[in-house]
Amino acid sequence: MTEGNGQAPIGPTVGAGLSAAGGAGYRFDPDQIAALIPKWEEFRDDIYRDYVRLQTAWSDATAPSPDQPAVRNATQTQSSIKAAMDHNRAMLTYAQTWIDHLRKANGTYVEQDQEAGRGLYGDSSNTDGHGLY
Repeated sequence: MTEGNGQAPIGPTVGAGLSAAGGAGYRFDPDQIAALIPKWEEFRDDIYRDYVRLQTAWSDATAPSPDQPAVRNATQTQSSIKAAMDHNRAMLTYAQTWIDHLRKANGTYVEQDQEAGRGLYGDSSNTDGHGLY
């Protein structure tokens, strides 16, 4: 999920959906939040594909011969790949947490909006404006 410059576009989009609204706090844009979810899912899937590649690399890192330097080199290579796999799992958890929070924020917004509509108009099917006073 990289653009022409080789950098993932996820960074600048992290805060999208919430923007400053003067002294009143933040303005929530559910469309922007909804648009972020597939981007984060793609990012998460890319991370997972990297994990599969790392697993393959780990299993392929074998000593070409049974002598001590070759075995030591293969073991150190596997240790390095294992550290990359651990880091990858942490990134995968981070991405999934963002997805869960974005889904929750978007769903919570809809629930609160519907609840506010019921409170203003009596029920969600009656939107003629009575009950605003």
